Amino acid sequence: MRKTLKIVSSLIAIISIVVIVIINTTDINQYKGKVTDLVEDATGRTLQIRGDLGFALSLVPSLVVEDVTFSNALWASKPEMISLQKFEIKIALLPLLTGDIQINKLILVNPDILLETDKKGMKNWVFSTTKTTDETTNAIDQTASIVVHNIQIENASIRFIDGVSGQKTNFHINEIIMASEGVDEPLSLIIEAAYNELPVSVNGRLGSLKQLMANNESSVDLTVKASGAELSLKGQLSKPMDGQGINLAVTFSIDSLATLSKLVGSELPDFGPVNLSATLTNNKESYLIQSLDLKAGHSDLSGDVTVNFANIRPTITAQLKSNLIDLDQISDNEESNQTTKKGRIFPSNPLGFNKLNSVNVNVFINTKKIKTSSMILADTNIKASLKRGVLSIKPLASVIAGGKLTGSFNLNGQGDSAILSTSINLIGLEPNQLIDLNNKLLGAKTDVMINVTGSGTTISQIMANLNGKLVVKVGQGILKDNITGALGIDLLTKLVDVLNPFSSGNHETKLLCGVVNFDIENGLATTDKGIAISTTQMTIVGSGGINLKTEAIDIGIRPEAKEVIGINVGKLTSLVRVGGTLAKPKPAANILGAVSTGVTVTTAVATGGLSLLASGLLERANADPDPCATALGQKSATKQPEKSTATKAGDAVKNGVGAVTDTLKGLFN
Repeated sequence: MRKTLKIVSSLIAIISIVVIVIINTTDINQYKGKVTDLVEDATGRTLQIRGDLGFALSLVPSLVVEDVTFSNALWASKPEMISLQKFEIKIALLPLLTGDIQINKLILVNPDILLETDKKGMKNWVFSTTKTTDETTNAIDQTASIVVHNIQIENASIRFIDGVSGQKTNFHINEIIMASEGVDEPLSLIIEAAYNELPVSVNGRLGSLKQLMANNESSVDLTVKASGAELSLKGQLSKPMDGQGINLAVTFSIDSLATLSKLVGSELPDFGPVNLSATLTNNKESYLIQSLDLKAGHSDLSGDVTVNFANIRPTITAQLKSNLIDLDQISDNEESNQTTKKGRIFPSNPLGFNKLNSVNVNVFINTKKIKTSSMILADTNIKASLKRGVLSIKPLASVIAGGKLTGSFNLNGQGDSAILSTSINLIGLEPNQLIDLNNKLLGAKTDVMINVTGSGTTISQIMANLNGKLVVKVGQGILKDNITGALGIDLLTKLVDVLNPFSSGNHETKLLCGVVNFDIENGLATTDKGIAISTTQMTIVGSGGINLKTEAIDIGIRPEAKEVIGINVGKLTSLVRVGGTLAKPKPAANILGAVSTGVTVTTAVATGGLSLLASGLLERANADPDPCATALGQKSATKQPEKSTATKAGDAVKNGVGAVTDTLKGLFN
């Protein structure tokens, strides 16, 4: 038996030596023309082999081909689609005895590959052929006797040019390894690449080489990893070479989106983790994302999305729902912090409205809760459409702090400057449910009406050109002393606390009503007695304006006492105007107003406020019994109310106060 094995081994060795000798003594360059003709027949493209064909000296014969190019489509940007420095084929010896060709390894060195589409979307990797369908099928069937076990690509450069968008993408691939047991067996794939100097790896399996070459249905099971992100694709491609007939289960996960910023070339918010799963399918002109399940930080989103590329502008159609969208977590607060430091609340950075012309959108979103830094929106329904640069949101419905919000929004971005128009109605808002007013303003149900138009390329420009109307109506409620903490949220309630001369200690003030009524023209919001707050002890009536271009506030306040006893006039007279900006509103002293009456602040303090009452700076009690109706323009002729006891007391001391005032002037001058 041993002798038999030795004889067989010797015969194999002799045959191997004979094969090697034949290979090394045969000039295979004579087959160059045959090889290039076969490639041209199969693809309609020209293959050029500028270097020599030869065999490398090895126990495993290796065919080496150098300086190879493969021509591009006639319409392409460059004449060559593929060029490579060298490729090497290592062939197994024993299978040659039975007529089979087994390639142990195919190595491509320094390939340069250009993939591109034209303006109509035609691909340069789709080949024409001079063979008939039967001939092509026979050629593919003949590959059954050829087995490629391993394909290795080293130092590859792949460029992609999208002729439709003009976008260019460059990849550098350190290594690609594809291995298979045969043409009918699955093809394993390993890719180690770099994009923007960041490592990207691909690992998994594809369908068989025969399926891929015939552009027949092929399986896909791939995992892509980059910058801490992991993408998984599992399913089938019915036409893998065309990227058509997709039916894939897609999953994606990452701890924080910010780690992908360098990879995508733009800053992404630092929040996470992000987990996504969906089914991706497509037909000739559209892609469908079904069973979408996205969780990003505290937020979630689910539904179906379709992207159709049939027309010049892609069309996105979506039906989505969510339990929670946390805008406070998702948004990047850096810009808003910088805005506050600069003293402005309306951003001046370009909004890129021209991008509205690049896509059409039809989206319906139903969200149980939307959270911002200052409020929560419940049961929100938004139907948005974007067509030829015109964005329309109608209807817009939500519940904010117990109040029902309805409205519409329209943004026309067709021109150089976008045109905004919006109409918002909020009925029955309960301020106590707002985060910044919790336990500070009880009751006081509020209605808000906003109807404005504006134009510009930034939010600040739109506000500077704004025209329209703003009306806020506040019902009965209780003002707490700690309402001062809400200055930046509700200027009117701040004014009540600051101007209320009856507020002291832990006192609560009963609010009867409040109104803000502004007319807006060319960025100037003005009002004449359109600001009114009425409590059981006093009323506050305001006139003035807000310059939306500069964000400056200039509002004059006129307090009207309903009582005299306990008036803190010193506090009152030093805060009779409101200035500053929208970002930082602040009470402003108006000493000149007091001095012009002949009464100084020190005199007013010394007389307990009787000098102000006598001089007329502080209006008589009940000067306007219904300032809120006046602010709304609803004031009707009413009988002048009878003077209260407090007012009569003021009249009685008017003359006497003059003498006291003269005496005090002498003391302080």
